[in-house]
Amino acid sequence: MTSPGASSFAAALVVEDFPWREEEMGMDPDKYREVFDLAQRGARAFRDGHFDEAISFYSKAQTLRPGDPIILSNRSSAFCMISQVLRERSAADSEYQPLNGLDPTTHAELALKDAEKVLAIGSNSPRPYLLKAYALILLEQYHEAREAILSGLQVDPLSHVLQSWLSDLHRNTSIAARARRPTLDRPDDFECTLCFKLLFEPVTTPCGHSFCRSCLHQSMDHGNKCPMCRTVLFIGPKTYPISVTLSNIIQKNFPEEYAERKSEHETMTYAGVDLMPLFVMDVVLPCQKMALNIFEPRYRLMVRRIMEGNHRMGMVGIDSATGTVADCGCEVEILECEPLPDGRFYLEVEGSRRFRILRSWDQDGYRVAEIEWLQDISLPDGSQERKDLMERANAASELARTYIRRAREISRPARRARQTDLESMPGPQDPENFSFWLVNLINLRPSDRLDLLRLSDTREVCSKRNVLFLPKRSCYNYVLLLLLQRISRSLRLLGDAEQSCRVQ
Repeated sequence: MTSPGASSFAAALVVEDFPWREEEMGMDPDKYREVFDLAQRGARAFRDGHFDEAISFYSKAQTLRPGDPIILSNRSSAFCMISQVLRERSAADSEYQPLNGLDPTTHAELALKDAEKVLAIGSNSPRPYLLKAYALILLEQYHEAREAILSGLQVDPLSHVLQSWLSDLHRNTSIAARARRPTLDRPDDFECTLCFKLLFEPVTTPCGHSFCRSCLHQSMDHGNKCPMCRTVLFIGPKTYPISVTLSNIIQKNFPEEYAERKSEHETMTYAGVDLMPLFVMDVVLPCQKMALNIFEPRYRLMVRRIMEGNHRMGMVGIDSATGTVADCGCEVEILECEPLPDGRFYLEVEGSRRFRILRSWDQDGYRVAEIEWLQDISLPDGSQERKDLMERANAASELARTYIRRAREISRPARRARQTDLESMPGPQDPENFSFWLVNLINLRPSDRLDLLRLSDTREVCSKRNVLFLPKRSCYNYVLLLLLQRISRSLRLLGDAEQSCRVQ
């Protein structure tokens, strides 16, 4: 969420031109000329909106001329602007164009340090106070930001910009406070200062502040400091004990609101039968196993909620044809979840069921979708179509066993552990899962895997070709054709892979 008033304050931040002096005392002319050139290039990059480049130029100039107030102020402005841009970046943009580098909070802290350095040097200008206040607003330290603006007004009581900032800060923080506190039926002592709701599973930090355990855990995904006083916390919110006394008081005095908070928490941890949290990364097929390294804060939050629920999530990729999130995905079950000391998760997952996305939306940074399950239509037992399918599946099973045995024979011993285990192969009696297991023997492009996911959606395919209006036997023939097509494609690719093994 954008800090109150931050966007309006950003318009007042502009870089100051570095002066050119013919005779700069105490500095070599060539060196001063280099500093001047770097400062000018930084100013151009800032005005063009390339704040990361501006920071690089100003940092080089600062190395050549340490403690220059103009260079420090301009770099502080660049840090503030890039922090604001990152804070306003949507989750959808992060999915399609992920960024590397420092987080918005760290940029704001660096901006604050530069502003304080300028103030320590001494200045009669209100600008360093503006920069300090803006950095504190980005850090959501509004009381400290107000104090910085008041200090600037003591230096320049007639500053129209400072007066306007003070008015905007007071107005926006008051509006935000009223929006977040619609009722005053309970004391603020029982309210979480992160979600502004009744404390649920409250934990009290060593510095004496209480938060919902899930809120504190989500905050510590972005840093290990107390959200209130910025004290470094050497705790793990997941294993940190709940404040039993505080929890009992809340349950006794606010039973209805506590029940609502509990229901809300359960809804977040287990979305429901037709709702699925999505991990947007790659196309996964049923029976496919893979390892995941979860490091983004939004997905770390999602994994924690999943592990408190049914241990299942949806995996989808980007459709190369449209450039958007694919319309079909696969539910995966988390077989192993190992929390790492730095907050990341190591997961081992296995694909289970396919689904189609009906609609999706953002929830706390990650995507949640309403889905419908996809499943092949079963062929009647004893029918000729099922007999034909079983014959093809048995033949494919034998070929798969032969391929795996030959691959093991020619592979190096160090790589044998990575070969597919025959014991995990579904029986030919389950043609749908067996066909996907067969496909997983070959490395396919994401677009090919997505086509295979869609291939079994007989309802859509049949309706497009008006097969549903045919006699029942004709529809079963089409289902058989779809399954045979998937198995045949797997056999063709498997044969190519086997021929490659023989050549090696």
